[in-house]
Amino acid sequence: MKLYLPVLLASACFSTIAQTNEIPKVRVTGDRVSLRSNPDLNSELLDRAMKGEELLFLGKTNGWLAVQAPENLDFWVSGQYVQNGTVQPTKLNIRSGPSPNYSVVCVVKQGDTLALRGEFNEWLKIAPPAGSRVWISADYAELIQPPKLEPEPEPVVESEFESEPAPMAAPEPPEKELQPLVLVLDKTKPQGVYDEIPGVLRRANPGLYKLVLLVGDLEEPICLVRGKEAQMESYLNRSMLIKGKKFWAKGVDLPILQPVKIHLDPILTD
Repeated sequence: MKLYLPVLLASACFSTIAQTNEIPKVRVTGDRVSLRSNPDLNSELLDRAMKGEELLFLGKTNGWLAVQAPENLDFWVSGQYVQNGTVQPTKLNIRSGPSPNYSVVCVVKQGDTLALRGEFNEWLKIAPPAGSRVWISADYAELIQPPKLEPEPEPVVESEFESEPAPMAAPEPPEKELQPLVLVLDKTKPQGVYDEIPGVLRRANPGLYKLVLLVGDLEEPICLVRGKEAQMESYLNRSMLIKGKKFWAKGVDLPILQPVKIHLDPILTD
């Protein structure tokens, strides 16, 4: 059984996410700070943000921060290109007002579903789609970096009995290369719970390994392992019992184990 993990996709403007566990946010430090359609003092004023308000960070340029448009904003799209709330053309501009003269705040694609709020002169009023960016001056806002996962400890390795190392299994046939996972902690599940999990170590996505249970010719994934790459590589295809802290990430079905102690070739009893 091969393991194919879902990859959390993000746009190019999320270049900082790969080093963190969550998408960064912007906290407003001024009072009634302007949210504009473009990073320019002369661009259209769309709304004002209050001091202490936090907005989703999308990017930055020349002293301006791009943030996800607040949910209370109304955006507009030409009704002739939308049927039953679904976008018909390959690409479609979303604008800040009901006219081609208003600024483009984002672009949606064919098949996207829009949340309709009203209609005016053949234009549809909608909720801001994901990725709708508005701009705030960096002079009145600060970027908040979310906490990272706990640093990876160096696991203590113990062997349950003195013997020659187990022979390495035959190399597996090449598989389609998997992309790195962006791990976002799932706050709805318990995190950092201590656990002990046995299995055989295999490679998973880049930077991650997995413990599998061998059932005949099949391999049943038990958990992912996030440890030191050099050390984990030397234990590939070895039977082991890993003791450590267990975490859960959004969009990933398996728990992620951060090793504290590793027992190689353990003797397991029922």
